[in-house]
Amino acid sequence: MTAPLPRRTLLRAFALAPVAAAGIGLLGSTRAVSAPPGTGSTWIATGSFEPTDLDEADHADWMAALPDGVSLAALSIPGTHDTMAYDASLVSLTQEHDLPTQLRAGIRAIDIRTRHFRDRFSLHHGPEYLHANFTDVVRSCARFLTEHPSETILMRVKSEFTEAENTRDFAATWRWYVKDNPDTADLLARHLWLADAATPVVAPVLGAVRGKIVVLQEFDTEAPVGIAWDGAATAIQDDYQLTDLPSIERKFAAVTDHLAAARAGDADLLFINHLSATFAEDLVPIARGTLPVTVAKGAPGVTGMVPRTAAHLRAHPRGRTGVVIADFPTAELIAAILACNPV
Repeated sequence: MTAPLPRRTLLRAFALAPVAAAGIGLLGSTRAVSAPPGTGSTWIATGSFEPTDLDEADHADWMAALPDGVSLAALSIPGTHDTMAYDASLVSLTQEHDLPTQLRAGIRAIDIRTRHFRDRFSLHHGPEYLHANFTDVVRSCARFLTEHPSETILMRVKSEFTEAENTRDFAATWRWYVKDNPDTADLLARHLWLADAATPVVAPVLGAVRGKIVVLQEFDTEAPVGIAWDGAATAIQDDYQLTDLPSIERKFAAVTDHLAAARAGDADLLFINHLSATFAEDLVPIARGTLPVTVAKGAPGVTGMVPRTAAHLRAHPRGRTGVVIADFPTAELIAAILACNPV
């Protein structure tokens, strides 16, 4: 009996299917860029669905070279958007490598979207379950920080999709993971940075959080558990809805403007800059090929956000970038961000 194909293989097979034979193609309308001669009906996917080289990058201890007294807000930090969406449908897929691989490659800001369901946190990208749970994330982060104690991980925690079948609120389940869950409580006791509830929460210095998870908090609690997402201590660019691939030009302008703001702005402000974007709420942009993978990597005639930003940072290597959040980051992008750090 033949073994079933892995889910990722099936997803790629779907993405690379010759749908252009029906006159549509991954870029959608018949006025899309014509296929180069001899490339056949799968030409659209050639660049967008080639795997990235993130797994070849090794920056597992890059923070070790930085002084203890430097604020996290002063750093240039690579991050991923929808970090756990590496085994997802085509419209939800944002990464190609699992969390341990991302961390080893140098990623230090992760985006964890949790659906509160049956008093647990399952991981979602919108309505889609990502075949992982919050415990999996805690274990991976704790293991990495134990092996690499010079490092810290910024973890955005966001309530995602609809809550259902719960006997307690989101904050109570968070406390359960921190205090009572036998699979996570001990790990978080060692590795979770605790914000001082008596003072405004700002980005801590690196020496205070080595070996720790610093929460970027996008859920309600009586007392803060981390830095408030989109609060007074952060400045965020997240222009994420595009109508078509040419709209990447507008998105890239927003990214470069935020990079300039980070370099000239308040030294204590944590700048967070998303390269990630996808289709708007209706289905027309999908028909035009506007998906996380094509926005990040590009398509014929369109340079994606990841190579654009890597080239921009190589040309402008001085000054902090803040946290740069990407779909499908490459080794080149990681290196370009890290090169902007003070050494």
